[in-house]
Amino acid sequence: MSNIIQSIKAIIAKHQHKVRQKQFLEAVMGACALLAVADGNIDFAELMARDYILDHVEQLQVFDANEAAEIFRIKAEALQNNYQQEKTQILKLITPYTQDRELAPLLLKICLVIAKADRKLTSSEQEIINELKQILEINDLEFITDN
Repeated sequence: MSNIIQSIKAIIAKHQHKVRQKQFLEAVMGACALLAVADGNIDFAELMARDYILDHVEQLQVFDANEAAEIFRIKAEALQNNYQQEKTQILKLITPYTQDRELAPLLLKICLVIAKADRKLTSSEQEIINELKQILEINDLEFITDN
């Protein structure tokens, strides 16, 4: 996980002006909520991973951690109440980053930290990761070489 965090820090440092936009925070927290809910329940480990990223990735500290956690909570509750409708809304938040060769991989790397927080990647989480890779137009080889 240390390598992923270092990679996240480097990308954010390089593109701080884009990351500071609240839309990016909403896209990241929405995608993280989507992954956390994917297997039917939000594990404590997933919440801890979210908090770790918000607390330890210095460049993400431009956002209030409580605001980020609240966005996550709202998105997770909406997913639990009406999964398909909220998933569609979250995917709309992510699509603006499709052409961004820096922030698209960053968003996916943050999501992978959440997905792997409980040390298992379920098939439903893998499906979401695959869907995000498709929307963000990230192929496996490209993603692996960016790590």
